[in-house]
Formats: sequence, structure tokens, C-alpha cells
Amino acid sequence: MNKYIFSVLLSVGLSFGTQASVVTESGDLESYLNGISFGAENDGLFQIPAVGDIAIFENVVTLILQGNYDQAGESATPLGYELVAYTDTITSRLYYLLRELNPVPSPMSVGGGTYVFYPQASYNVAIHAPHPRSDLNTNKEAITTFMTSDVRYLMMAGTHRRSHPDASSCQNFSDYRPSDAVHNEAHYFFVAHKAMEDFDNTIHVIELHGYGAESLETIASQCDTGGNPAVANMSETLPDNDAAEYSLMHSLESVMNDGGEIATCIYSTILDSGPDDKYTQYLGGSTNTPARYTNGSSSVCEQAALLENNSHRYLHVEQSYAIRETAAMREKMAAYIADAIRNYFRDLPVETFDINAGLNDAWYNPLTNGQGFFITVFPELGFVALSWFTYDTELPPEEAPSNLGDAGHRWLNALGPIGGDKSVMNITISSGGLFDTPTDTVEVNDGQITLTFHNCNSATVEYDITSIGQKGTVPIQRVAGDNIALCEALRTQ
Repeated sequence: MNKYIFSVLLSVGLSFGTQASVVTESGDLESYLNGISFGAENDGLFQIPAVGDIAIFENVVTLILQGNYDQAGESATPLGYELVAYTDTITSRLYYLLRELNPVPSPMSVGGGTYVFYPQASYNVAIHAPHPRSDLNTNKEAITTFMTSDVRYLMMAGTHRRSHPDASSCQNFSDYRPSDAVHNEAHYFFVAHKAMEDFDNTIHVIELHGYGAESLETIASQCDTGGNPAVANMSETLPDNDAAEYSLMHSLESVMNDGGEIATCIYSTILDSGPDDKYTQYLGGSTNTPARYTNGSSSVCEQAALLENNSHRYLHVEQSYAIRETAAMREKMAAYIADAIRNYFRDLPVETFDINAGLNDAWYNPLTNGQGFFITVFPELGFVALSWFTYDTELPPEEAPSNLGDAGHRWLNALGPIGGDKSVMNITISSGGLFDTPTDTVEVNDGQITLTFHNCNSATVEYDITSIGQKGTVPIQRVAGDNIALCEALRTQ
């Protein structure tokens, strides 16, 4: 065993699965999210966060991204937020929710929004719903998209975009209020996006908006919609200047054109914009502050992003009401987005993850309190060792003898060769030993573990244990994030 890890765990008072500052819940996550209230126009429920609170919230999001959930939960409390480890009973997936302690319509609400993290997701994509109340049903559409697309993040603003009565000081438009999540800096929505972007500048964003009948007439006058009332006007918040360039926007355009039920238009002030082509000069999202940040603006309230700095990672989707009106159409749009994500990332160069010594650490599943794993990588030998500290499959009788510890304690050892991002390991169980006493022990093989690392803070343990006839998969993460930087550094070598 790694004596350093043991000493650290003891000195800071950590134990596997102990998260005093993280609430544990389970249920139907999609139903829960659809039950969130966003208030109404001019209800005054949005509170402009103080400068100090903005810094704390940014740190909270960063801690979550690093896997430091206990510290994130503790830091969130003074802001009126809590961190929830939420197991979705429909999919058995573990999510993390950063939510208000007193949500809208409580007068104690701050209106900062709801943020969902799914570390095990296949795709590094965030779904945004910045105007869930005013752009009708975009919250429902965003939730459906998030739940069906296997993506990592969902962000929903907390109030109506015009909840606050005053005009915003960020941009010189009288219609923008401080409560508008994507036209301000002093909003937790922008702060969360900034923290994610600073943590990982490969994240892609799909942001869902809506527009009305008058805007549909303008778009149809500039883009060939074929008379279809279901029209998606897409933009990277900067003009499309290369029709042949492949991005997530063009992937979604292709999927929807193949589907045939939703007409597509592309925002561009450079390419042609006549009624017989696909381009518009309308609703391009060029004043969107999170998009400006992603695309390199040095002052998101004052300065538009430059065309040459287009990251092609921020997709702004404006939708007519015909797309958002019914559950069937929202599900159709969510399916198109899911297909576009899969197609786009499938066609990108594959980024492999190789096991390295920066993964040496204590790991655990937050839902199984008191259990966990020590993982040690031996790069020069080409092997990975794992010790799993767990319990028996049934509670022992109260009278079961045990001089030290619980009679139900069990540990399993496993060893296997490094194979890219995974190791197929043979399980061994030892018996016949006594505490601190030289004895002859017996080791027996008892099945197999496949250990797969998704990134520097996320892995799965797939087990098949012969003696108990049980198979399963355990999602795991680090107990503490101290070695993540080392792991990332070793990846680049």
C-alpha cells in the first residue's frame, strides 16, 4: 500500500465516500429538472451577485470540475447553493447538481440558475438554456437533449431574462436586464461558463433559443425555408465565412436537412443572403457574452469577438415556435442534436487516453459510503494494481466474531497489464492471515476486473466475481484532486 496516501487520508480526516457537504438524492432526474420554476417578467427575484460572490461561485464550479465535491459543496453554502450527488433511477447514472437552497419562487432565491454535471459522459458538450421562461419550452428541450445525448453539462438560467427591473450596465441595449444570462458578466450563468472554459477550452456549447412569428417572417425573407414553419437559424455567433468548413454547426445542419422536418438557415454577413439560399443576417447572437468569451473577446460587455478568433465551439440555435411547441417536435430536435454530436465527434481525430502514473491515488464511488479503491500504476513494468476495500454481500450476524474492525469487511486485490486506457485484471482474495503476525496465507483467483479510465478524474470498474456470481460496473473518481495536474502533464509527454 502507498504509505503517503494513507497518511494524507488520516491527516485530513478523509474516508472513502465521506462527503458531509454533498447532499445525496435519487429519483427521476428529467422529471425533477422539468419541475423547476423560473418566475416571471419583472418579478424581481434575480439578485445581482456581489464581486466576492462571483469569485466564490467560479471557484465552486472549478472545484466540481476537478472532482473536489466536498469542498465545492462547502463553498457553495454561503452563496445559497448546495451540491447534490443525484442518482437517476431511470438510467442509474450519477449526476452532480449545483442548485439553489431556496429556488424560485422563494423570496430568498438569488435566481442564479441550475447546473448539472455528468462526469462519465462520452461527449465534452454543454447544453445551455439561458432564457428558459421567455424562450418558451427551451428549458424542456434542453433537458431532453441533455438526458438523451450523453453530454457532460446542462446549464439553465434561474429566472426570466427580464426578472430584474433595471437595465443592464453590461451592454448598451435597453432591452437587456441584469437577469439576462447571456448579456452580462455579473451572472452566475456567465461565471459557470467562464469557469468551464478556463478549465477546459475544448468544450463545445449548444445553446437553445426561440423566436416569434415576426422574426420568422424576417428569416424566411432571407433564407429558403420552403414555407416550413419549423425553422432553426444557426450561428457560431460569428458569421459563417466558409461553407465547406466542418463544425458542429454544419453537422447539425446536415442531420436536419437529411431528416427533412426542420428547415435550416445559417447566420452569415459575409456569404450571400438572398431568399433562395440558406443564409441570413439575423439573430446571430453576436452580443452573447459567454460566446464572446469562448471566441476570445477581451471585454465581453464592450467588444465583439473577432472573426479570426472563431473557435467553432459555440453553437447558438434560434428556433421558431413550431419546433418548441410540442413534446414530439422537441424530442425530434433533441434527436437531431444527439445525432449531430455523435457524427461530429466520430469524424474528429480520435484523442486517446493512456494510463499513466498520475492516476496513482485513492478512488471511490460517492454513493457507497466507506468503500473505495487504491490504484497504483507501474509504467516501467507495464502493470496496474488495484485494491478494493468493500463489504460482504450480506450483513454479518451481530454475534459474528471479530477482534479488529467489522466482521463484514472485505478487500480484493487485482493486477493486470496496461492496455491504453484500460487494464483487464485478475482478482485475487487472500485468507489465513492474522494482524501484524507472520503467517502462511492462501491466495485464490476469483474473477476479473476491467478498469477503464475516461480521463484524469473519471474511471469505471467493471467486475465479474466468480465466488458470488455477481457482475456489475462501478463509476469511480478520485477522493481528492491533487494529482490531476500531474496526470494531465504526463498525458502530454
